Amino acid sequence: LMNSIKMIHTIARYYSTTERMTNLFARITNQMIVNCKNSITEGGSFDALWEKNPQELVRQLESCLKLSEAYQEQYRLTKKKLQQMPKGKQFDFNEMQIFGKFDLFCRRIIKLIDMFSTI
Repeated sequence: LMNSIKMIHTIARYYSTTERMTNLFARITNQMIVNCKNSITEGGSFDALWEKNPQELVRQLESCLKLSEAYQEQYRLTKKKLQQMPKGKQFDFNEMQIFGKFDLFCRRIIKLIDMFSTI
């Protein structure tokens, strides 16, 4: 995914602006959050969480945290690789705008993990 985005940023004329690339990253992040929610609720409502096996639910919640960590790590690795080539275009996007919602979502997940671990 990051390699494809890097290629878009390098080659595409339309998407090569910082504003458009930040928007693209934010959309990808939002879709990851939606997919995490659907995975946790299995397409149902959040009321069904109380009927699930707490251990299985905690595993699903932890996988969402791992997704966030891996996504941000890959972003930073790609950014670091681009910095080693100073003549090329750089990833100088607003990371708060890209990862802010995911970080907020992860904080809520951590609270849910604490609660369901206690249960």
